Amino acid sequence: ESFYVNRRCLANHSPYFRALFFGGGVESGKRRIEIKGVAVDFFKILMEHIVTSKLVLDRENVLGILETADYLQLGRARLLCCKFLERELHLSNCLGMMGYAWQRGYTQLYGAAQQVVLSHFSAIINEEDFLHLPKETVAHILASDDLAISKDDTALEAVLRWVSFDSKREDSFLELMELVRPESLSLSFVTELLTKMKSSDPKAKLICMLNEHFPASWSMGRSLRRTRARETLFVLGGPHDQEQQALYQFHPLTGRWQSCAPLQRKNLTQYSVAAVDNVVVTGGYFRDVLWFSVDWVSVYECGNQRWVSAPALQKSRHSHCSIGLDSVLFVLGGSMDEGLVADVERLVLGSEEGWAGVSPMVRAVERAACAALGMCIYVACGLDENGDVYSGVQRYAVQSDQWDVVSYSPFPYDLAATELNGALYLLGGQSLRFDVETDEWTLLEEEFLERKFFCGCAIVNNQIYLVSERKGNKTFPNMVLMDPYIDTCLEIDDAIPCPVPIRGSV
Repeated sequence: ESFYVNRRCLANHSPYFRALFFGGGVESGKRRIEIKGVAVDFFKILMEHIVTSKLVLDRENVLGILETADYLQLGRARLLCCKFLERELHLSNCLGMMGYAWQRGYTQLYGAAQQVVLSHFSAIINEEDFLHLPKETVAHILASDDLAISKDDTALEAVLRWVSFDSKREDSFLELMELVRPESLSLSFVTELLTKMKSSDPKAKLICMLNEHFPASWSMGRSLRRTRARETLFVLGGPHDQEQQALYQFHPLTGRWQSCAPLQRKNLTQYSVAAVDNVVVTGGYFRDVLWFSVDWVSVYECGNQRWVSAPALQKSRHSHCSIGLDSVLFVLGGSMDEGLVADVERLVLGSEEGWAGVSPMVRAVERAACAALGMCIYVACGLDENGDVYSGVQRYAVQSDQWDVVSYSPFPYDLAATELNGALYLLGGQSLRFDVETDEWTLLEEEFLERKFFCGCAIVNNQIYLVSERKGNKTFPNMVLMDPYIDTCLEIDDAIPCPVPIRGSV
């Protein structure tokens, strides 16, 4: 099939076509050029994409279009295909996708698939695909400090399961056991394993081998603790007219709630809660005789289980955003007594420095949602100076100290925001995933969340927890778990112990 193309247009989109048309080769002077090794259907779709900037992808055509775009060095099309595959990641396909991405050199897709594997490893080891992984991949996973397991019992179980699947793998057993961290094994797990194991079990032979040939790394002292994802959730709330507001800590692995020292503030509302190793409360609206904004900063030290004061904000404010990035706390926008403010302040916690101003937001908003992705902070939507809903997503690049507006939300109302595996999730009324690089909004088909709004959300163990549903002026003490990689979206608690209204969850 023949295609009439604009050479310069194609050259602008692709180094492949630039070299083909203007590289000085034999083809440069030809009016008709044959391109071999490319399927006509996929080539046609990509030519239409160059003209219209649209690329219609589905599960049937995406791999063919991706590989064709890769061959023709069409970077934008390749990125769109990889982002499509990232959105399709699931517990059932992440291992295969990780291998495919590694083989083809799609580093971002590989990283996204690997993150699903690392964050869901306890379930992954029960998948059939796990048993067919090459040794190098198993070793790479076990060696990762980001492997999200509470104990290395899971790592030991994974090694035993993978090696015993094929007797030819026995020579790899001790090598893989070097990657299991013995100080993180629980005595109860090992005891139960030895008690229930029969002599005919292939795993029994491996345990005997381990007993006779102790891994060298196990006798070298303590290994580094895995850098696990946040394993607990803090929820702060209660009526503002009480003498104190309650703080509770939730442990998802056990389902246990733990009461913490309350925040001793009466008549304080509309403050912001963030996590920077500890729980930090900034600003708020306080009533003495009249209501007014405050510059107070309180820190709950998790290790000492106490509240302490921190340096006051430069500007009193309420209804603002706050977020931690590494050891730095940012406070963004909100309202002062005089009206909305676009000012942004930062504080390095634990240092002698106080708050410092940075570049202001593009648009002053209050009651916005906030999340961090990489070294950027995103402020999503909010209310403007007229009280109207602002649909823009503002981005602050920390390293360059610059703001821009990257996109506009199709559903900008009363949002909660978080980041999961390289994408932003905006939740409120509808559930949206936003891929910043490609400016793509994906409506998540979660019927349970339709027309529902929540007081807060947070990531714990790489899963999204939504806290306290709001209906009009009422709030409810419930909690919802959402995990797009295992098709889970359900209410896990309809009576959390923290009194409502919930002021913040981190």
